[in-house]
Amino acid sequence: MNSILKYTIILSYVLFSLTSCKNGIGGSSMTGEPGELLVVINDEYKNSETGEQICAVLNEEEIGLTQSESPFSVLLISRNNFSSTFRNYRNILFLDVDKKFTKPQIQYRKDLWTQHQAYVSIGAGNAEELKEVLNIKRSNIIEYFIQAEIERYQQLYKQANNQIVEKSIKKQFDINISVPVGYNVNKTADGFMWISLESKVHSQGLIIYERPYTDTAQFNKANLLNYRDSIVKIHIPGPTEGSFMTTEYILPTQYKVGKYILDDFTVELRGKWRVENDFMAGPFTSYTFCNPGKNKLITIEGYVYYPNKEKRNFMRQLQAICRSVYFDKQVDKTAE
Repeated sequence: MNSILKYTIILSYVLFSLTSCKNGIGGSSMTGEPGELLVVINDEYKNSETGEQICAVLNEEEIGLTQSESPFSVLLISRNNFSSTFRNYRNILFLDVDKKFTKPQIQYRKDLWTQHQAYVSIGAGNAEELKEVLNIKRSNIIEYFIQAEIERYQQLYKQANNQIVEKSIKKQFDINISVPVGYNVNKTADGFMWISLESKVHSQGLIIYERPYTDTAQFNKANLLNYRDSIVKIHIPGPTEGSFMTTEYILPTQYKVGKYILDDFTVELRGKWRVENDFMAGPFTSYTFCNPGKNKLITIEGYVYYPNKEKRNFMRQLQAICRSVYFDKQVDKTAE
């Protein structure tokens, strides 16, 4: 059995187990596919300009992909159709226009009707107020649902983990990370590892590299990209002689600081990779953080090659792996 088929079978079983967990009202299970968002709105706005404008806002292009893709596949339904079946949806955005709202209200909830569900409700006094709130809060709302998607993948990967690859990463970098079955180590070198899952039509890769931490200037965008290029040029060859991976600078690379790893300072880069002297290309996301126990700067990158196909969910799977890093607990001997 090849690795991709084994990966698909095991993850399908784990996904079924996860979505069949009984919880919430009536002991119902989660419905909907990864990357889907159910939007519920007052009946009178469902087939109106307001409904179209709301969908347009939610469907704005996802950052960091190499082709136009929205963050979620949006399903817009009216309150009349919001039955018990729809209440079990994985991601729900509930929009309520009512004069009772003297000022806009927004609420974020987890596991409202079923386990692993993400739910956001917005209440507004009129349609114009609703659109204004949605425009202002869009980034927060989308990030909330994306994080929920990532957490679901992480839960899956903990149940279908690849112990061989995880042990290799632990041995070389002294970090723990959840890698699902199907991935294999392609190459190791001093301070470097390349891992990937390969099928006949697509590739998902992980690149991990470390170097001594010297100062905060290493977190500068230009420095991170220059170092990235120097590493992948050496270690990630292309399909033809003289070809190698690099960064595509024609498109902007997004630079963002957050607490993605261990709830601590992390730099996220989202951009496009390409192969020099060839035609291969695709999106990548990298996370750079410190391992204080080793005084090392670590970068974990995920990339996808899937030409002319949607890559959004594949990238979220890689984000879930990259963000799953944790260190062993350090014993404070001074406290003994």
